[in-house]
Amino acid sequence: MPVFLISGTNENGKRETRRVEADNSQNAVRECEEQGLTDIVLHSDDAYAVTTDLFGPQPQVDENLTAADMVKLQYLTNFQLFLFYLRKSYWQLRWVIPVLLGIAVYRWDQVSGPDESDYIMLGFFLLPIPICFWNAYYSLGRKYDRLMHAFSWGNWEEVLDQVHRLRGKIPDFELAARAAVALAALDRFDEALDLMEPYEESEDVPHWMYLGRLSELYEVTGDYDNVIECMRLAYEEAPDNPTVIIDYAYALTKTNRDSPLAAELIAEAEEMHLNDLVALLLKYFKGVLELNFRNYRAAEALFRQCETELVPLAPSQALLQQIVDLNRAYLAVTLAELEEKEEAEQLYQLSLPRLQALDCDLIMDRYVDAMRK
Repeated sequence: MPVFLISGTNENGKRETRRVEADNSQNAVRECEEQGLTDIVLHSDDAYAVTTDLFGPQPQVDENLTAADMVKLQYLTNFQLFLFYLRKSYWQLRWVIPVLLGIAVYRWDQVSGPDESDYIMLGFFLLPIPICFWNAYYSLGRKYDRLMHAFSWGNWEEVLDQVHRLRGKIPDFELAARAAVALAALDRFDEALDLMEPYEESEDVPHWMYLGRLSELYEVTGDYDNVIECMRLAYEEAPDNPTVIIDYAYALTKTNRDSPLAAELIAEAEEMHLNDLVALLLKYFKGVLELNFRNYRAAEALFRQCETELVPLAPSQALLQQIVDLNRAYLAVTLAELEEKEEAEQLYQLSLPRLQALDCDLIMDRYVDAMRK
């Protein structure tokens, strides 16, 4: 069953973070509320929790990392991750180190200088450093980050290469979904569909998630009718899932279709318990919606607020860096509509490499039209 990371204030007035098993995020939050937690913050959305569940049981992670640790790890850079692991390693050795230091001091007092055993103890003290460095820069998680970096820049051949390297280490569905998008972008759509086909009726992969990933194949080929159809079907499949609701709304807003329905979906999602990151991204989605409604000042405020809050989280997250660029591009369109064309052009040029890499014609065409007015 998926595990959600949730923080809240307990009956003693202290903040705590828990792992909560539940079939969806809303039930996970309700369970915490029934146990007396207040001021609840949800750290995992349904898609993240289900994807993590595909990895299967990870007792070593559960034993060595607390729920609070897992939350901290989400947005750390490689160097910050190295420092985190190093602190944790030495904290676990906090009872051993004083004993060994005491032995070393006693020995040095008895002999004229250090000998071989002292160097062995020194090596023991230093051993966590290379281990933590490897975990921070060369572990499976970092290899997966390389896949996602290539994916977020549309480097499709690199995506396929990284998928090949990660087979057997990352859940098959996750790799198949990423590879299928790459194949579709490389005009190998039939192969992409073949990769996705085994998961259409999978017991392990929720159908709403399958449909969401399938929509990405259509998006990279510019088939927006099928993008929206996939998300509509996903919404029918899981109408109480905030991730699905918001993704459906975003599919409508970025194609500038049925804005009233998109507004209803966003309002529906706002009444639910949202993961803290999704709540932040919702400002970006609402900004696009306000742009579609031609409420330009409201859109500008939302885009600027999203950038302010998102940029500090993005350095270690390839997909968040992509959202930062898309948010800036939509802000550029908004400013162009407001006749603030100098700043619009500056922002557009910042986001243009990403837009071109991902063939974001809808945004690029919209910006050109706004600048011509």
